[in-house]
Amino acid sequence: MTLISKRRAVLTGMAAAVAVTALGGGGAVAAAAQAQPATAKVKEAHVTGDAWVNFPGDKEYPYRRFIVDAHGAPWKMVNNKLTFGAARGTIKFDHYSPDVPGGPSKHHWGSVKVDYVMATGPVAVVSGIRQDDVPANMRRASLTFYQSPLGHKFDRMGFSWGVVDPRCQPMGTGPAPFSPVSRGPFNGRITGYTVQDAPLPVPDGNFEQPDTPADCSFKDEAPAKK
Repeated sequence: MTLISKRRAVLTGMAAAVAVTALGGGGAVAAAAQAQPATAKVKEAHVTGDAWVNFPGDKEYPYRRFIVDAHGAPWKMVNNKLTFGAARGTIKFDHYSPDVPGGPSKHHWGSVKVDYVMATGPVAVVSGIRQDDVPANMRRASLTFYQSPLGHKFDRMGFSWGVVDPRCQPMGTGPAPFSPVSRGPFNGRITGYTVQDAPLPVPDGNFEQPDTPADCSFKDEAPAKK
């Protein structure tokens, strides 16, 4: 039993003792001793936007585009068990580069099905499962977004591949936002990302801890068939 669980157990026992003293009778004792299920007020965070960024790990073809529409929270209560992943949405990304060295550049699109959003202040972590063809242990992706108070042309973002080891990424852990927004390969107007934060939905009451993932292959979360 954890320290928090012990503290909850002590408080529950104290509440039962007070009920016995004040009310008397077996019915009151039973009602007071019954554990209350956990509740958590949830206010959704969101990250939206569309921008080209300059990836510093690729000097020759640095431009990446990320279109994000993500809403939700980091966790939820399911049958009184804390369960990670309470978000929805999609992130689409494009790498504009040639298929062969020296060839013409073309768009290479992929996407992430969002299941996790945590945002505080101007920074957010968005996580999900990649829907493009990548190895099973690289399908979990996490991305970070920073909305600069100086304006969108100073926004930044990061993604969990490239300069980050993409293998076995845990849900909700993202890299520093290492890529600044840019005008992209077509010298377009600079856009950026909007981060709407939300307080963490901290459970209040007795609840079960989340399950430990068996592995990082995400076998039960196969991408949609094309």
